[in-house]
Amino acid sequence: MKMPISEIIDRYTITKLKSERTEEDVNIELLAYKNEIDLYSSNLDKYISLMYEINSKIWDTESDIRKGTKLPLEEIGRLALRVRDLNCERNSIKATIVDKFSEGFKEIKINYKKINYGRN
Repeated sequence: MKMPISEIIDRYTITKLKSERTEEDVNIELLAYKNEIDLYSSNLDKYISLMYEINSKIWDTESDIRKGTKLPLEEIGRLALRVRDLNCERNSIKATIVDKFSEGFKEIKINYKKINYGRN
């Protein structure tokens, strides 16, 4: 089964963050995703930017949780809820990409809310 473009963009942006924020060499993986993205005739920059931004926020928040051994439980809970809400936004962006390219599947979660990102 071919990977849908929504998943490729998601994985590409996560791998890009990994290349920028860790010492791990992910150049081959990053190039593989970029090559798949380049096969699409449509300009995907808007979707890549949205997905990069939301995955960056999730990365930062999850990092705060991992560093949170000295945080009160209420703060860790608040951060966990923030990750949940950010994942709803992430799923909404992916759903928009699924709609646009008519490929892949939408992730439906409890309390899922689709956010309109400039679509009419």
